[in-house]
Amino acid sequence: MNRDPSSPPRGDSPVWCPPGSGELLRCPSCRLQLWEPVTVSCGHSLCTPCLGGAVPARCPLCQEKLKLLGVGGPRRNVVLCNLLEKCEDRGRRLAGLVARVRHHLTRGETKEALGMAQKGVELAPDDISLRRCRAEAFVALGQYPEALVDLETVCKAEPTEHEGFFRKGKVLLEMGRGAEALLAWEHCLTLCPHFQPARSEMEKILAQEDAPWPRTAHRGSSGPQAGGDGGDPASPSARAQDQEEEPEAGRGSLVSEHGQGILTPGQQQEPGAAAERQHGLLAANEEGTEAAKCNQPYLGELLSISDLECSLCIRMFLEPVTTPCGHTFCKECLERCLDHRPNCPLCKQSLREYLKAGSYSCTVLLQDIMLATFPAQLAERRELHQAEMAELSNLTKNIPIFVCTMSFPGVACPLHVFEPRYRLMIRQCQEAGTRRFGMCVYETGKSFADYGCMLEIRQLELLADGRSLVDTVGGRRFRVLRRGHRDGYNTADIEYLEDKKVAGEELQELQSLHESTYELAQRFCEHGDVASRRLLMQHGPLPEKEEDIQASADGPMWCWWLISILPLDPSFQLRLFSSTSLRARLTQLQRILLALLQQPPAVYPLPEHSPRGHI
Repeated sequence: MNRDPSSPPRGDSPVWCPPGSGELLRCPSCRLQLWEPVTVSCGHSLCTPCLGGAVPARCPLCQEKLKLLGVGGPRRNVVLCNLLEKCEDRGRRLAGLVARVRHHLTRGETKEALGMAQKGVELAPDDISLRRCRAEAFVALGQYPEALVDLETVCKAEPTEHEGFFRKGKVLLEMGRGAEALLAWEHCLTLCPHFQPARSEMEKILAQEDAPWPRTAHRGSSGPQAGGDGGDPASPSARAQDQEEEPEAGRGSLVSEHGQGILTPGQQQEPGAAAERQHGLLAANEEGTEAAKCNQPYLGELLSISDLECSLCIRMFLEPVTTPCGHTFCKECLERCLDHRPNCPLCKQSLREYLKAGSYSCTVLLQDIMLATFPAQLAERRELHQAEMAELSNLTKNIPIFVCTMSFPGVACPLHVFEPRYRLMIRQCQEAGTRRFGMCVYETGKSFADYGCMLEIRQLELLADGRSLVDTVGGRRFRVLRRGHRDGYNTADIEYLEDKKVAGEELQELQSLHESTYELAQRFCEHGDVASRRLLMQHGPLPEKEEDIQASADGPMWCWWLISILPLDPSFQLRLFSSTSLRARLTQLQRILLALLQQPPAVYPLPEHSPRGHI
């Protein structure tokens, strides 16, 4: 049963968000806020960190095989990155970045975490959370001087926060500067007397015989007061009291407010600790974001139509597709550009491999954003496209005209399409669903002849460079009423031709003429010269004779097959083609066949009146 989209979901989804909220901008793989999204070949968009620097073999969402076509590595989706920058305020972006860095640290992906933290610090040098994250990454990689620089910045920015001083002490100790580490921990205990991790670290240092001692403190001094006890901060009574008051204080390593401890290279997590911490991090992230979901701004309030416009047609995206170089266009706009040159219209990156693949998947996230934010405008855009396709579907008005060669009803006409205008024309015929276009021969002064034949696309084979091999077959004949142009190719308003029907004695005479001419055609095919037999090998055998010679509006198909292979002048072929008298065509064919077979022609009376242009 379908659920009402206006009602909140049941089950384990505690907070429901209306369509168009910022939830659309979460990565479907890691469920964190999208970060430098990359659109893969199947159309799904994932975070760059989720891809791990390389496109996986299969999409983690739809399991479709992925291909990286023509570029050295994953390229971020420029349009989606711009939308993210516009939809997220600076604080939210930085918070999402911190969550991502800690996500990588928890999974042990230290280099990835450091790379993201570096970018974040460049973006916001004054953000303390990012500095703290970068320090953790430096520590994990053993780069202690760099970590110390960040921790000193943290301590200056947060002089009342004890954690920064504890972390600083840990790094100083790893650098062999024990006295300075003690000073940092003493400062930490001054700010938070019950902080057990700092007390434990000091105990370890002071228990050593050659332990360093800071100049501001000495053994037996009062030191920092701990819970009213006047003894040493490391005394057993103070330690016992602190353990009673704070039984859950951290031990050994400091656990930050995000659940991530500082681990030195020599330390190892307990079995299962990494998984538990990762689960805790994700749970904390979910808790922190779920409460704010319904308070997130509606994307329609942050975006405008101009943010979702194709840079080629300057209209709202329709079936947006993203190239391997990261640029997004309407599917139709991109195809039209690739008809002329196999390069990205914006960055000029070669798209030869992308063009060779021949499949363009819609960018799912961008489509969802448009549907959620501007549904009325998207519906209007689709209606406009449908109206354009309906215009192309009309098979009498503005039909596309391919100016090339003579074609005939029922006869195959293979084409090699390479000109950009005809590549577009063939694609539009496919998209309109008609799979039909007109074929006319060139005629001086008219751009194309007054008569032509409709062709139907039977099979289309796309080549790697955008050219195509098109297998077509002739349909009905037509006469051109009006010429025009669209998208660089010729168009025409037409009317279809139909042979005049006869009955009675005329039909009997026509049937007799048909039989005798067909017999001559059979003899010609069986006993023709070498050139004729070669033509027959290319075009196949003579078609079967029809029972009802007036069943088709264009007459028997074998006549057109014969006209297409006979050595006739194109102007004479056009005269036969334009005739609406089957009797006249059969008479002319009989005379031609008898001449080729060197036999005297049989006499058949011709019609007394023939219209202009007809035989």
